[in-house]
Amino acid sequence: MKAVLQNLASVLGGEAAVRLANLAVVLFIARGYGGTALGAYAVSVAMVTVVVMFADNGLQIAAITQLSDGLLGRNHTVGRLTFAKTVLLVAAILLLVVIATWTGRKQLVWEIGFWVALRMVVQSYSQLQMAILKSVSRANVIGIIQFLHSSILFLGIGCAFKLGWDIFALLGWVTFCQFVELVLGVGVLYRSGILPRWPGRLQLVTTLKMAAPFGIAYGLANLIIRSDTIILSTFTSLAGVGVFSAANTILLMVYLSSWLFSSVLLPEMVPLARKPENLAAYSNQWVRRVLWITVPGALLLSVAAPRGLILFYGANFASSGLVGSAMALACPFIVLNSIYTARVIAVNRRSVFLGIYGVGALATVALDFILGRAFGPPGIAVAIVLREAGMLFGFWFLVSYPAPSTAELKVRAVPEEVETPLGCP
Repeated sequence: MKAVLQNLASVLGGEAAVRLANLAVVLFIARGYGGTALGAYAVSVAMVTVVVMFADNGLQIAAITQLSDGLLGRNHTVGRLTFAKTVLLVAAILLLVVIATWTGRKQLVWEIGFWVALRMVVQSYSQLQMAILKSVSRANVIGIIQFLHSSILFLGIGCAFKLGWDIFALLGWVTFCQFVELVLGVGVLYRSGILPRWPGRLQLVTTLKMAAPFGIAYGLANLIIRSDTIILSTFTSLAGVGVFSAANTILLMVYLSSWLFSSVLLPEMVPLARKPENLAAYSNQWVRRVLWITVPGALLLSVAAPRGLILFYGANFASSGLVGSAMALACPFIVLNSIYTARVIAVNRRSVFLGIYGVGALATVALDFILGRAFGPPGIAVAIVLREAGMLFGFWFLVSYPAPSTAELKVRAVPEEVETPLGCP
């Protein structure tokens, strides 16, 4: 438990620092460049994130499940994962170019989208590195790397304020900071003796097929939360999207924190999956802890949201308060869903998480169009609460089914190649 809490503190603390700096970027865009610029930025981030996360194809989860045991075959496995990541990102970039040409969005959206896409590609490689660090018990350095990242990012925000940078100079600096994180991660892995090695057989199709169920689930999860912004942008102005995004940016940090939380729990759950009763006891223990913290916190956040959003974004975003109050009520459901997602991934119950996220994506589109068109941004906020509560009910219902068979519990692929131990000829 102590090791889990230490790793959790490092991962969540470092990511919180980066996300706080990125939140400062959003606040600076809102205050310095206006609601239209914020709306364009939000739409760009939503669309690019959906494509890039589907391109990840579950490779981060695959890294954790394949690298958590032993030293043999690690570097060849990292090589396969890195090669697969590169192939998928090239495909993602081509798809984004097609989307940019086909949809005919406003020029501002795609000018901002260029920098957003470049940063997301670098971030995707960095996230794979972070997953590898977690799997080899080096999660404690993640916090240090990301604190450095956030410090440089805050420096850039200060320069943008003092020197009067335009939004593109600011986004260029954000991309540079992400590249710094990538380089630091490479350095830590190198000192740990972990570098991609070209395997005798790339097994690209095998790697992608093995990771695909996780990738589809996490891709659907990103599609779910980003669809709110994308769908809203189809029937309101960029300024209206900016009003919604002011509150949604805070909720996105909750989503991210919950996913990071589950990524720390997953390596602990995988060994417990061999004894379902132990896995159930472990996950239920965390569920109780989360309920004690998130329910009071969500109520407090709901009450404080109207004044808090005005304080952060300014009086021009006063209408974001009602949206934020409604969104806050979804926080306990979001964190609990992340725990159950890690639990079903640990036992490889693919039908459960694919089914829940698939239905969740369909429900999101339906609820967003119905409630969003009828009530605008507040309607989308209510839709978020309804879908997260529905997904949690789905997890509760399906997890109560009998434990999967032994064949289903085969969660790791055994490396077909064995590397020479480090330090031997």
